[in-house]
Amino acid sequence: MSDTVFIRLLADDDKENALNNAIASFHDSSSGNSKIYTVNPESFRQVPGSPFAYWVSDRIRQLFTELPSFESEGRVVRQGLATGDDFRFIRLWWEVVPEKIVTGTTETTQEEFRQQTFEGKQWVPFAKGGEYSPYYADMHLIINWEKDGDEIKTFKNPQTGKLFSRPQNTDFYFRMGLTYPRRTQKGLNIRVYPAGCIFADKGPAIFVENDILTSLLGLTNSNIFQTLVSLQMAFGSYEVGVIQRTPVSTLSKREGVELDKLALSCVDLKRSRDRVNELSYIFSLPRLLQTLDDTLANSFTFWQETIAKTEQRLSEYQYQINSLASRCYEIDGEDKQTITIVNDNNSAIVSKEDSEDDTEELSTNSGQIDYRHLIADLISYTVGCTFGRWDIRFATGEKPAPELPDPFAPLPACSPGMLTDKHGLPLRETPPNYPIQINWNGILIDDPDHPDDIIRRVRDVLEVIWGDKSEAIEKEACKILEVKELRDYFRKPGNGGFWSDHIKRYSKSRRKAPIYWLLQSSKKNYAIWIYYHRLDKDILFKALVNYVEPKLRLEEGNLEQLRSQKTAAGTAGIVKQLEKQIDRQESLISELQDFQDKLRRAANLNLEPDLNDGVVLNIAPLWELVPWHEAKKYWLELTANKYEWSSMGKQLKAKGLIP
Repeated sequence: MSDTVFIRLLADDDKENALNNAIASFHDSSSGNSKIYTVNPESFRQVPGSPFAYWVSDRIRQLFTELPSFESEGRVVRQGLATGDDFRFIRLWWEVVPEKIVTGTTETTQEEFRQQTFEGKQWVPFAKGGEYSPYYADMHLIINWEKDGDEIKTFKNPQTGKLFSRPQNTDFYFRMGLTYPRRTQKGLNIRVYPAGCIFADKGPAIFVENDILTSLLGLTNSNIFQTLVSLQMAFGSYEVGVIQRTPVSTLSKREGVELDKLALSCVDLKRSRDRVNELSYIFSLPRLLQTLDDTLANSFTFWQETIAKTEQRLSEYQYQINSLASRCYEIDGEDKQTITIVNDNNSAIVSKEDSEDDTEELSTNSGQIDYRHLIADLISYTVGCTFGRWDIRFATGEKPAPELPDPFAPLPACSPGMLTDKHGLPLRETPPNYPIQINWNGILIDDPDHPDDIIRRVRDVLEVIWGDKSEAIEKEACKILEVKELRDYFRKPGNGGFWSDHIKRYSKSRRKAPIYWLLQSSKKNYAIWIYYHRLDKDILFKALVNYVEPKLRLEEGNLEQLRSQKTAAGTAGIVKQLEKQIDRQESLISELQDFQDKLRRAANLNLEPDLNDGVVLNIAPLWELVPWHEAKKYWLELTANKYEWSSMGKQLKAKGLIP
């Protein structure tokens, strides 16, 4: 078969002009054009599926016949679990009771992990693809695998009797390996997959029989391996079979050690950057507390410099990995340059495409730094401290920063920055000599005159951390948040307010799971903040009896005083001023009475929270008070019997609230 001319214009915006220029340069023998390729189509047969891989040399195509395929020599790639109903079986890891999450050590066996699912620990970390993040990505999902997945394994269509779920390759569950998002427009990205986890159909996993995981991690993230993968497939779909057929170079002992070291360096750099993300399993402190300074601006500058250095080092390590992988595959000269150009072109294409990653939010460890976002992270941390979620002693320096664990070690039930006991589980009482008061009842209020006022408690945290500089720090934070005072930030329910920021921060993979709940009066003059992990069947009654009713009595008393002052004033000039104050007080009391009525309606449902149901179903009964349309949406769906499997749905059914 004769040679054929191919023109590659994927990365060009103006394809018409690019094509005309390419054709002109082809006819002009004195000029060259890197977009023109002359290839014998017979050589395509060397690549599985015989794709039109014209943009690489015959030498690169020959690798498919010269080298062993990935699925050999003890390496396997497997597709995992499809639940059939993700909303029912999957949660974000901070939604459930930590004591119910499967944990272990590097010595824990697969069978021991499985046994925990029969002993009350039904939730298992779940690798389900996610955003683009080579080498490392936090695993924020968990799956209900109670009794070794009995409910999922028997989850059938009641009409046909066929399984809704697809529990594949269960023998590999809980085993350490590597994983990657099966579908993404940003390119193949392999990352560590810790022991004690389950992998999904959208997050295939790689396993090896010997101790070469980290060197394999480096090799699979090299540009030569990525090129060999891309030759076989339609862009954006990294099916298991494609990875299985990709050729792998046999590494010498020295090459393996070098790749191992470089890959681990990349993992640790990305993990050190993720320690500031309060949603991650390795969180210790927010960015602006990584170094304490006199101003937030100085802390911000420090973090910018840290990110820049990290990105530079990652780039250097990736260059070394690419160079070492090219030597392993015996790629040099023009072929090496071609691989670089192809990967650069693919990156240009990716930048024009919408990501198909299984996530809604941008990664909090991306190189983009938003100063306002960092301030919001800091305020979120202070709220967590007041509720006893975070251990403030890491911020004060009383406790040293925790070391990074083995990247393949099982994930913990709680991140190291949390206030935990010696078993790594949440504390339920204040430790001796702890520097701040904790509201263990899970309730704070928006009431300037009350000791449990959320602003007062946040200021207590700031003072413990910054001392006499705390007031200046608060003013600086308010300026950046574009509010006159901190209370305005907490009262604002829409964009730019704490509640809105909190929902965005605690939403991942199409799940929304805020853990600090805002119950707000109609005119925003009063609010209760509830901590999700302190929910119990009495918490709403506690809020009524201990906070709302005393507040209402206090304001009614104030109203009577104003009326008495008006009567005593007779016709004095102060009367008009008192009348205005009385009108405002009557309006406030009416607002508080409305709030009380709505809260009592929710409390009188006598529903017992079950964190296994997740945030959105537990918050739904409070839909009249929560300024969030999701609450009402899920309440309507609950009362329409859409979630009959849930604890909340069963309770509503038993109480006759569902027909």
